[in-house]
Amino acid sequence: MNTFLTGVNRQTNVILALLVREFRLRNSKHAFHHLFDLLHALFFIVTHWIIFKFAGRHLIIGDSLLTWITTGIAPVLYFRAISIRAAQAIPASKPLRVIPYINPLDVCIAKMGVEVLSFLVIFLFFFVVIYVSGESKDAAPFNYLPILQSISLMTIFAFGAGLVNSFIASVFPLWTIAWSALARVQLFFSAVFFIPEFLPPNFRNLLSYNPMLHFVSLFRTGFYQAYPKDMISWPYMLYWTLGVTFVGLALERVLKETRL
Repeated sequence: MNTFLTGVNRQTNVILALLVREFRLRNSKHAFHHLFDLLHALFFIVTHWIIFKFAGRHLIIGDSLLTWITTGIAPVLYFRAISIRAAQAIPASKPLRVIPYINPLDVCIAKMGVEVLSFLVIFLFFFVVIYVSGESKDAAPFNYLPILQSISLMTIFAFGAGLVNSFIASVFPLWTIAWSALARVQLFFSAVFFIPEFLPPNFRNLLSYNPMLHFVSLFRTGFYQAYPKDMISWPYMLYWTLGVTFVGLALERVLKETRL
């Protein structure tokens, strides 16, 4: 037992040290330089809001089109960013493997950790601005539990997806570019601009196979009391999250053995 606890404590310290290293590397040129990438995400959201506003897009639910768009786009961009960072971490860990006790998964967790913390801080600030400015009362969640559940599941899911993508990219290098584009296309199939329960049955059933649709819908239920919950499937989200993570860890082991 003491040996186990010693090992856990050691790896925790390793990951914390890598977190600090990652934060410093991203901000080596300018303070908080890495936040510019996240500001791009906010610009992306605001651009869609302006386009829909001028196009006369009517509200589906809630009191603000900006809050509606943000609660849909933010989860998809979050998943995309985390999965890309996780995929990049495995090859980026190569120079650090000569250091004792550091393995690729430690680097992966550290890179993800910086991304997760940055995303949560910047979007928390954005929702506060929307609420304080009087743009929307719905920007203040009425139930934090489904939001935390959605973020937690998406983080693990993105971690697994990143490991799978890292393996595929080792075989097909262009896959990294393809995944970046595919992950953004998710915006049109993940209940970002629509409520799936309001769609025709055939189209609705087809879209229900997309796990991101369930994560986005769960996230939104924390903001909108009247948001439909009929299509949210916990078993389906758990199957995808645990399944992809298991496959990702297995493929990472295969990659590790081929490097030895």
